[in-house]
Parts: sequence; structure tokens; C-alpha cells
Amino acid sequence: KVFAADFNKPSLVDLLYIGMNLERGTWRFYTAVLARYAGSSFTRSVDLLARAEEGHARLLYTFWAAEQEDPLSFEEVYEAMPGDIVEGGQEVDAMVERLAHLSEDPCLDIIEMALGIEFSAYDLYRSMAHRFVGTPMEKSFLAIAQAEKEHMRIASEALQYCEEI
Repeated sequence: KVFAADFNKPSLVDLLYIGMNLERGTWRFYTAVLARYAGSSFTRSVDLLARAEEGHARLLYTFWAAEQEDPLSFEEVYEAMPGDIVEGGQEVDAMVERLAHLSEDPCLDIIEMALGIEFSAYDLYRSMAHRFVGTPMEKSFLAIAQAEKEHMRIASEALQYCEEI
């Protein structure tokens, strides 16, 4: 639904753009976590995740730009995106609002949120790869799905910084 929400029959260009927007949305969420919990033990892992989201957007951009006649730069495209939805399909503003209602030691809550986002992202990109089996999009979406597994690993390893475990 995230990929087909505004399109009856999305093109490759549309799908890549939507993917970049999801990556930006997830980056925005992680950036909000970093701003709110600067200096917390778990933020190093969140910073890694935020940088990886921008890296994925850059990867999608290379595919997107290849389909454009005269593409804008990555920075111009990325900055213009609303980034209003995280990869799992939730609204960024709602996810950021949830940060205000976490426990006094938010590490576990945030890492669980990150794991949920990253698992949903893995499932989303894997499903998109299956949807486009035998097309150039399949390999692109599979590559990103594999990278999302690395994000899950980073988030899982961050659990060591949570005292509630």
C-alpha cells in the first residue's frame, strides 16, 4: 500500500522515488531520536542507522537518476522530499510524538521501535522484489532488503546499552 497509495500502476521511477521518500522519513525519525536523546549510550547505533538510511536513499537515487533525462542532484531531490513516512509505513510525526511518551530510560523502547521499522523495511523491500521478479527492479529491491538485515543487526546489538534487559 505504501508503494501504491498514489498510483494505479506505479512506474519504476515512481517506485524509486517513493522508496527514497521512505528512506528520508526513516532518517528524519532517527534524527529526531538523536536530537532528543543526545549523549545517550544507544545513540551511536541510532546515528549509524540514520546514516545508513541516507545511504539507501543515495542508492535508490542512482537508479532513479538513470531513468531521468536531466536529473537534479541527490541533495536537491532529497531535501525537497517530505520524508513523511518511515519505511514501515507509519507517519514520521506520529513516531516522533511517541518519543514524548517513553519511559524514563527510553533505550529499550527506542531500540524496539528501530527493530520494528527495520524489520518492516526488510519485509517491504523483499515483498517488492517478489512483486517484480524477473525485472531490473527485483535486484534493486533485493539489495536493499539485504541491507535492511544489517540495520536489524545494528539495532539488535544496541540492546546491550539498555539497562532494563
